Amino acid sequence: MQPLFQTDQIFKSLVREINQLINEDVIITDENGVIVASTELARVNEFHEGAYLAMKKREKMIMTKELSEQLKGVRKGIVLPVIIEDKPIGVLGITGDPIKVEPYARIVQKMSELFIKGTIDQMTQEKMARNLELFVFDWIHGNVSRDVLIERGEFFNLDVVKYSQVISLHIPFTTNDLSYKEIISLRTQWDQKGDAIFVRWGQGKLLIIDKEYKRNALSKKINVFLENAMERLDNEVYVGVGQPSGYEALSSSFEQAERACLIAKKEKRIVFEEELRFEMVQYELNDQTKEKFVERTIAPLLDDETILLTLNSWLENDMSIQKTAEDLHIHKNTLYYRLEKIENLTDLNVSRMEHVVLLYLANRFIREDLSNKGGR
Repeated sequence: MQPLFQTDQIFKSLVREINQLINEDVIITDENGVIVASTELARVNEFHEGAYLAMKKREKMIMTKELSEQLKGVRKGIVLPVIIEDKPIGVLGITGDPIKVEPYARIVQKMSELFIKGTIDQMTQEKMARNLELFVFDWIHGNVSRDVLIERGEFFNLDVVKYSQVISLHIPFTTNDLSYKEIISLRTQWDQKGDAIFVRWGQGKLLIIDKEYKRNALSKKINVFLENAMERLDNEVYVGVGQPSGYEALSSSFEQAERACLIAKKEKRIVFEEELRFEMVQYELNDQTKEKFVERTIAPLLDDETILLTLNSWLENDMSIQKTAEDLHIHKNTLYYRLEKIENLTDLNVSRMEHVVLLYLANRFIREDLSNKGGR
């Protein structure tokens, strides 16, 4: 059996559960007969000789009036050893008239064993998940040699050599880490075989490490998975996909996936890093640099919403006078006038490609800022 973790906490939780089912005082002792959980807090840490004997005998004992007077810390009732995987780990005691409590004592005992085993299994699974997270952290950050990586992978029944690609998922509006149960559910949705590695990566984040897929197949797989995941989690999910890099260079795919996921939260739901072009520059620059760039280019336009809209439309319509005028529902001469005003205010020539690039960059930074603030 796996080592018991916080056994006292498990027993206290169990007493609360039992207390909701029966209207009797309940105690649970450890293997030494010491009460570790009780509906009557004053009895905690007291020695219960009847429980100690039941533990040794591994059998139910009726605590009669006579025994309650002979044995230390005993009251009338019944005590039953709690056995997990053929090992007694404590004793359950129910206080009251033995004739009254004995009929349902066996049911409570069985329920207690199932509760404890389920809790221990869950804690064991969570511990295994944490260990896997630490392993992936070392793997991604290159903290282990190739041989050690392969050896540690075998501990988790993983053939690390076949893994090549990292996919980063961000689940906003969540305050807790995903549970082990939720991770298993998501992994099953992704891959029925369960070969993919799913690990938590901080609050609201999840990493998928998998083999290399053909681009179209992976795109379809992610879209199907995403639809199911959002429904199951009742939340948005943003996805960044790194390029295949091989198991020894997984850090490269990880960094790409993280970058793509950051952009996915700003631009659209799924982003493949290999698709990034301008965004590679845009989101690598900090806000201070962008603000300074805007100050040196189109700052004089910021107080004139009409001129800003004109600039944005002109750039989005590939600098076409005809299309921009139609988009804005204005006469061409009006558009020429506004473009001339942009030139005068910014000292940038809309006919020079170098200056157009500056206008384009500044406009993108302004649009990004408006989007982040919930504007248009």
